[in-house]
Amino acid sequence: MARRELAFSTIDEMIADVESLLARGYRREGNWTLAQVCDHLAIFFRGPVEGYPSGKIPWYVRLLAPLILRRILKTGKLAEGVRVPESLLPGEPGDDAEAVRNLIEAAKRYRDHQGKLHANPVFGNLDRATSDRLQLIHAAHHLSFLIPEEGDAA
Repeated sequence: MARRELAFSTIDEMIADVESLLARGYRREGNWTLAQVCDHLAIFFRGPVEGYPSGKIPWYVRLLAPLILRRILKTGKLAEGVRVPESLLPGEPGDDAEAVRNLIEAAKRYRDHQGKLHANPVFGNLDRATSDRLQLIHAAHHLSFLIPEEGDAA
């Protein structure tokens, strides 16, 4: 599988990448469409602001969470194939443009949020810098499976 190497420094960089995929088109190197990736990421951008959907996280994941988080932050990578509760997964493929709009709205709302953040369902309470970094690593992970079509943006 030929994934992209992605690393975002800001939410605006992530938004630009999503907009480019929508404008240029893409091919999938994973299971999800752009709409599904955007829907999944939007859940995670809304979570710290509005609260995460309920879902059971296995006890052993919660136990290992500090080690997992340290590894993610050190490497800038997420492991592939991690199972998450159904409530955090996207539904059937929808309209790419609508999903991109929804993600951008959720990401900007998260970016501009000044209040306390809701606890992450796996990692618990995170400071803003750690939450931001985790969001960008998570987005890069999923967007790396979508390869832009060659040529100029439409």
